[in-house]
Amino acid sequence: MKTYRQGIVEREIQTLESITCDVCKNTIPLDDFVELQEMVSIEFVGGYGSVFGDGEQVSIDMCQGCFKEILGKFVTTFYVGD
Repeated sequence: MKTYRQGIVEREIQTLESITCDVCKNTIPLDDFVELQEMVSIEFVGGYGSVFGDGEQVSIDMCQGCFKEILGKFVTTFYVGD
């Protein structure tokens, strides 16, 4: 779950303040770059015949620990460094 704050810069905008894992509820502040860059966010709208419902907005934010615990056995990894 992403948390925003309202602000005005010529017009009203939303500014991201933190991201909370929807599984463990741990909140990651924007200055925790290591955890923040590893957050997994999925957002989509269910299409015709979707198990979530046609036209339903679906979203989840997961920290790296929860992502690995829940989906790790399905993930393929490979090194992309030098």
